[in-house]
Amino acid sequence: MIASRPRRTRRRQRWREKTAGMWGGAPVSFRRIAAWLILAVVFSASLPFHVKAQQPYILAAEDVLEVVVFGNADVSRAVTIRPDGMISLPLIGEVAAAGLTPEQLRRQLTQLFASFLRNPQVAVIVREFHKVRVSVLGQVTKPGVYELAQGATVLDALAAAEGLATDAGLGEARLIRGQDAPVLIDLERLLLRGDLASNLALLPGDALVIPEDPTGRVYVLGEVARPGIFPLRGSLTALQALTLAGGPTRRAMLNRAHVIRRGIQPPQPAAEVTLATVVVAKQSAAGIQLIPVDLLKVIREGDVARDVALRRGDVLYVPENPIALENIALLLGVAVNASVLLR
Repeated sequence: MIASRPRRTRRRQRWREKTAGMWGGAPVSFRRIAAWLILAVVFSASLPFHVKAQQPYILAAEDVLEVVVFGNADVSRAVTIRPDGMISLPLIGEVAAAGLTPEQLRRQLTQLFASFLRNPQVAVIVREFHKVRVSVLGQVTKPGVYELAQGATVLDALAAAEGLATDAGLGEARLIRGQDAPVLIDLERLLLRGDLASNLALLPGDALVIPEDPTGRVYVLGEVARPGIFPLRGSLTALQALTLAGGPTRRAMLNRAHVIRRGIQPPQPAAEVTLATVVVAKQSAAGIQLIPVDLLKVIREGDVARDVALRRGDVLYVPENPIALENIALLLGVAVNASVLLR
C-alpha cells in the first residue's frame, strides 16, 4: 500500500498536466470538476421552473400577413385572413391559414409553391394581429362591445368599459364563452387583493357580465387591518365600517379620515375661497366629494355627530400620515382609476 502511493500520485499529476490546457491552463482537481457537474445538473433541473417557454402564436381571422417568396416579387404580397380562415395567393390559390402557427403556414406554402417554382424560399410575417372583440355587460360605466389587443384580459375589458358602476356585484361576475358553462370571476380578490387567478385571457366572442349587487357595498381602504369591500345593509356609519375592517393600524391617522362619494350635486358657491374649498369644488365638478370625518374624536369623545352615514359606493379612506386635502384627492383619484373600482 505504501509503495503504490508514489505511483498513484504520479498518475494523478500526469492527469492534471494533461487536462490543464482544457481549463484555461490551470490544473483542475477532480473534486472541483465534480462540483461543477453537480451545479450544472441542479441548474438545468431548475430551468423548467423558472423559464417559461413562449407559446407559438396561432393565426386567426383578421390577422394581416406578409407572404414573401424570395426572388419572386410578383407572387409576394400582404394578405388578410378572411373570416373563413382562408387566404388567397397567386399560383396556389386558396390556403387555410387560421389555426396554424406562422412556421406551419410557411412550410405549407413552401410545399405548394414548389409545384410552380424551383426551390422556393418562403417567409410568413405577421404584420397586424387580429383584435379580440368582447362584450362587457351589466354594471359597468359604459357597457358595449370592445375590440381589444391580442392577449387582452379581464382587467383590460373593464378598463375599456371605463370601470365598474357603483352597484356592481364583484363576487358574482361571469365570463361567458361560447357553449361552455359560465366561469365565475371573483373581482373582489382580483381588484383588492391582487389575486391574478381571475384575470383570465379573453378570446374573440367572450362576454363579461357584471351583475348588480342587491345589497350595495362600501369600500374601506388605507391604514386598516383588513382593507376591502363590505356589504351595505341598512344604515352604516364610517366608524362601523372601520370596525368591519378590523379597526385601524398603529400608523392610522384617524383624525384625517375621509369619505369619498360619487354622484353628488354641483357644489354651492363658497363664501370664502380657500385651498380646501378649491379642492372640494374641483373634485365635486368631477362627480367626487371628499367628506372629512374625525374618527379620533368620534372614538375618544363619543362625538357621534362627527360620524358620517355611508351610502352605496362610498369609500372610507384612513391615511397613514397627515397630508393635505389636495394630496388625498390626488392619491384617491389615482387609486380609484388604477383599480377601476368606482369608474
